Amino acid sequence: MFELQYLFIGFIQGITEFLPISSSGHLVIFAELAKWEDQGLFTDIAVHFGTLFAVLFYMKKEIKILILNILSLQILEDRIVFKIIVATLPAIIVGFFIYDLVNLFFRNIEVMAFSSIVFALILFIAVKTKIEEKNWNHISFKESFLIGLWQVLAFIPGASRAGVTITGARFLNFNRSDATKFSMLLSIPIILASLSMSLLNYYIEDKPILNFYPSLFAAFIAFITALISITFMMKIIKVTNFNIFIIYRILLGILILFIV
Repeated sequence: MFELQYLFIGFIQGITEFLPISSSGHLVIFAELAKWEDQGLFTDIAVHFGTLFAVLFYMKKEIKILILNILSLQILEDRIVFKIIVATLPAIIVGFFIYDLVNLFFRNIEVMAFSSIVFALILFIAVKTKIEEKNWNHISFKESFLIGLWQVLAFIPGASRAGVTITGARFLNFNRSDATKFSMLLSIPIILASLSMSLLNYYIEDKPILNFYPSLFAAFIAFITALISITFMMKIIKVTNFNIFIIYRILLGILILFIV
């Protein structure tokens, strides 16, 4: 039964990480309802590596261009790498000071339920009130910083990092596809920063590696399901808006409030 937990952890992490529906929220909710044992920090690190490799694989063309720009010094011309850094800094700085505080006082199911509903409605407003005209390659430093401020809201449990960054990009008139791509690009340094902090804590606390093989299995499941999830989302938003995710989040929040 404990092995089944790792299957579900990898599946939930992979499916929800890049959708605007909150991966951490789903993990906490399922763990609470299923009365799971704590899988440990090493498993958390492993599944995040799985989703990281998934987005790197899916975005390999865009990432290759960014790397070539850096190596050829074109970074000084298009400056998109600097803009990604600008969009990442607010969450890195704020997260350094409030991460433990949020986990201590706000990480509960009721907060996640209300957060899921509220941020779904905000995304609905962004989708309905803004036209689509920009792509992420032409983002300005100011727009990058504003999306970075939106990303800070992801520290609210249930808000969804993907959801708030896509919402911010849509309010700035970026089209659905490019808003989602920029959100995924921003996930790379955020996941790397989170993994670095987790690995540092793991090293400092000198914890033994527990459940090594089940964690690797969970990471593999997270990688596969994240790829499927990203592909599904990109196909969906090419033909329609984010309403399917908005409706899901509202219904999920209402259901949770009735259950707890």
